[in-house]
Parts: sequence; structure tokens; C-alpha cells
Amino acid sequence: MASRTGGDWPELAELIEGYRRALDQGLLESYRKKRWSRHEEFFGWLAQESLPDLSLDQAAAIFRASGGSRSAEFKTNPIEEIRDTLDFLLYDEVKLEGRFDECVAPGGGFKLAGAGKEFASYVLCLQEPALFAVWNTNADRVLRRTGILNAKMKTGPIGIQYLDVLDCLARLRHSLGLPDNMALDEFSYAVARRRIPG
Repeated sequence: MASRTGGDWPELAELIEGYRRALDQGLLESYRKKRWSRHEEFFGWLAQESLPDLSLDQAAAIFRASGGSRSAEFKTNPIEEIRDTLDFLLYDEVKLEGRFDECVAPGGGFKLAGAGKEFASYVLCLQEPALFAVWNTNADRVLRRTGILNAKMKTGPIGIQYLDVLDCLARLRHSLGLPDNMALDEFSYAVARRRIPG
């Protein structure tokens, strides 16, 4: 697999500098507020001991912050099913790829109406932002642009695909010197939406 991170990717230094300028100029403030300003609050709601008390309004707030656009459909899920899905995704002993697959794949045993990989990966990132990354269109665009993600990695069960994406995003984050995957999500948004000045 060809990788063009680090010194092999000439745009990297320019994009890092542009990202820093975008931060300094406040160009990412609204995105950060929408996505990550409530991460500590959400983290508390998703704690294993708090999940039995999670309300539909709280679950919907997390869904909206994840970038979910099908809120009306998401709200048709019974709150008990949402709680069960989140408990399975975050705390079950099944391997990550199996949990992700059951929560995201069509026909998965814990698949929620209206929710997909963006929601599941966002919830994982809320729990452990140093380990789990958000997988959405912005992340795919950045990985394609850098040449890190190739077409062969987008085959097989979606849980295995997420492991491949996590590996790619971890290498990109390391190359960028970003502190966690919340910052990487902002970077991906800035690059994909061309919010980087210069």
C-alpha cells in the first residue's frame, strides 16, 4: 500500500500550517462547538452506570452532534434499543470489529434506524478520543487525498473496514502531530470543506 504521509506528502506541511491559521482565525469555531463542545457531558451520559438513565433527548443530542442528518428516523428507535446498542458498542467483550459490524451493517443485530458508521465511530471517539477516530465522508476524503486509503481497504465486513480506517487515521494523526482524534476530525473537516486558508 502506497503511503504519502510525512516527507513523502509535499502538501502536508502546508496543510498543517493552514489548519493552524484556520484555528487562529476562528474558522473552525462553529464546527468545534457543534461537534465537540459537549464531549465531557456526552461522555458522562455514555458511562456504563449512566446508560440505563439515558433519555431519548440525550441520545438525539449525541446523534445530532455526530453529524447525523436523519434525526426523525433516529427518534423512532425505542430508547431501550438505543441504550442496548450503545452498551453493546461501548462495553461488550466482543472484538471491536464485531461490535462495529453489528451496530452499522444493514441487518446487524444492534443497527439503529437512521444511524450509521458516523454515529457509531463518533460515540467510540467520545469514549476514547486517543484511540478511536470518527469515520465519515470528511475522513474518507482526507485519506483518499493523501493516498493512505486505497480501494482494496474498502471491501469486506464494515467492522474490518473500520479497523483499516483507524490504522490509516492513526498514521495520519501521528504525521500531523495532533493530540487526539477530535482534533483530527476538525482537520479532516477543514481539508474536506476547504476551510484551510491560503
